[in-house]
Amino acid sequence: MEKPLIVTLEAAFAGLTFLPWFAWAHSSLNPKLILHADRVEYRVLRTRTCPYRGIANVDYRTAWGTENIVLEFHGAKTTFIANTGLLRRTREAIAMLKQQGCPLSMRAQTMLMSQSAAVRQ
Repeated sequence: MEKPLIVTLEAAFAGLTFLPWFAWAHSSLNPKLILHADRVEYRVLRTRTCPYRGIANVDYRTAWGTENIVLEFHGAKTTFIANTGLLRRTREAIAMLKQQGCPLSMRAQTMLMSQSAAVRQ
């Protein structure tokens, strides 16, 4: 990856691994998700970075008006939840995370496969 992928976000949330839809912090003022060649950079309240090997799982969640990427980290009880607002943005980011070797949940894999099936038709 030459250039970082800057993922446009509607909002970002800090969640808990054991309560997937619960967020203990959120930001819609200046959320951030940037996929660099060697790491992910993200922000809810403050900017953090993590090498791709530090990501334990990438999940996909959707609800009315939201398209969410959920990042779980090795050794952490907190998650980063990025609401991209658009399926296209979510799909592009999850595909890039997969290319970087991040493990995907069944939901994330299914979402990516549904796109590739639609492209083949």
